[in-house]
Amino acid sequence: MSTFTKSALIATVLATASIMASAAISPTTRLGPQGEQLVALQDGSTLHIYKDGQMAVENVFGRPTLVAPSQQLHERNGNTIAMNTDDIARLEVEQFQQYR
Repeated sequence: MSTFTKSALIATVLATASIMASAAISPTTRLGPQGEQLVALQDGSTLHIYKDGQMAVENVFGRPTLVAPSQQLHERNGNTIAMNTDDIARLEVEQFQQYR
């Protein structure tokens, strides 16, 4: 096998591995309509993380839900996030503006 063929094979394997790794991570996070980061949680709810660090939780049915600060939330991929604030009012206003 020539050096070029080995290099091409290694590059292909590394590219495939990086695509698979990003595919495993990306379904848990996405961007929301206001630019906030949306994180899918194990129980089916969604965590909204705003650019200023505020957080809010939306339950399975799409309703804002109270969560105690410092409560541990578990992402679908197994990571744990500590809830630092609960900005439920901000999420309610956004949903009202979006769906009126």
